[in-house]
Amino acid sequence: MTMILAALAGFFLLGVVFYLYRFVARTYVTSVNGYFDRENEFWHAVCLAGMTACLAPTWFNIPDTVWIWMFPVGVLWYLVRAFTWGKKVPYSKQWYDFAHAAMLFGMWWMFAMPLAHPLITAGFTAYWLWFGSYYAYRIANDFKKPHWLAFGQDIAHFAMALVMALMTVWPGTWMPQHAQHHQHQMPGMPGMQDEQICSPSKQQDPGPQPDHMHHHH
Repeated sequence: MTMILAALAGFFLLGVVFYLYRFVARTYVTSVNGYFDRENEFWHAVCLAGMTACLAPTWFNIPDTVWIWMFPVGVLWYLVRAFTWGKKVPYSKQWYDFAHAAMLFGMWWMFAMPLAHPLITAGFTAYWLWFGSYYAYRIANDFKKPHWLAFGQDIAHFAMALVMALMTVWPGTWMPQHAQHHQHQMPGMPGMQDEQICSPSKQQDPGPQPDHMHHHH
């Protein structure tokens, strides 16, 4: 499993590079897409960096606090954009901004995990499955007019949605270090009790057993 997590982290790190390239290559991106949205390029790079940090925390060695404060900024940014200047962007739609706000909110939740409930897990899982299915549709359409920029962005979204769904349902397996940290904070969290959390090496020493206790009279 460690190799799978590292491979996925490497994939999302390449995604960060991809979006940083798009962020600086304004002329080229505009010539291909017909428009340039620097806000989207930046926040997508942040999201994929967060995915990398979830899967391989030691690669960036950035405290969770940074992500916990950064992602709400993105959520607020897209909510404000949805009701203000986003309406004037000809190549965008309001629901795009809402979807991006939800995406960033889901990333924040992965790091903060303020509350655990089966309905919350079901809600996030449903969102990520919807998000992924939309980009599966986009990938299918990419074959009609193939271009590496389109494939790159749609595959990145699809992979992120799939992995986020897996993290939501099985956090102890797909982000063991974060899940272990929050398991200590909220021992009753559902979905956290798997072999990576409860393995003998992770458990505390139960102390002396009754059969071996010495009674002094």
